[in-house]
Amino acid sequence: MKYIDFIMKPVLRILFPPHCLHCGKALSVGVICEDCLAGIPRHTTLFCARCGARLPDAKKICHRDAAYLLGSAGPYDHPALKCLIHNLKFRSIRGAAEPLAGLIAEYLAAAAIDPNNFLLIPVPLSRERRNERGFNQAEEIARHLGELLSLHARTDILARTLNTKPQTETKNIAERRRNVLACFSVIKPDDVAKRDILLIDDVTTSGATLGAAAHALRDAGARKIICVTAAKA
Repeated sequence: MKYIDFIMKPVLRILFPPHCLHCGKALSVGVICEDCLAGIPRHTTLFCARCGARLPDAKKICHRDAAYLLGSAGPYDHPALKCLIHNLKFRSIRGAAEPLAGLIAEYLAAAAIDPNNFLLIPVPLSRERRNERGFNQAEEIARHLGELLSLHARTDILARTLNTKPQTETKNIAERRRNVLACFSVIKPDDVAKRDILLIDDVTTSGATLGAAAHALRDAGARKIICVTAAKA
């Protein structure tokens, strides 16, 4: 199978050359052109998980009881960034995970977050949702991010134990929070205790999913939790 892939991939590239997912420009490699990628605005600070306030000094200045600090590479309403996320999540174009991971790596550097002492954990999907989609988009992003940061993405620590309906099908923030209440569990609490965590996902809107996952990690003894997404709505 690997030999067939080795032969066929160059042939397929000649017959069906890749194009930028956003603007349609012909590419030699990748899924997005340099111009579209460069045009995505970058965030440079952390945010309050409760109200979204910017935290320029990476310190809680408002809701000090929030379970985590929120990090985000860019704004979800930017067309190119939204395009990458939608193609990864809904069209199963896994190549979109790589530039999203690159954006997060750039963001961590701009926000002066040193990832070396953190556990890198993607937000898990339920078994049913993963089987339906064929992969976990957060895991794909975390895997590429781990390669960029020389960290191992840990997929054996946090599990989603309830198969809830997609958050996009909920009506409001209250329903989003009820939908994911107690749906995460920590499989290896000893690995989490007194550790700092980078929790990775593709996008955050209400923060309900990240909050539920962060609370599970907190209950297992995690120290500092920074939830980092490619985009923030």
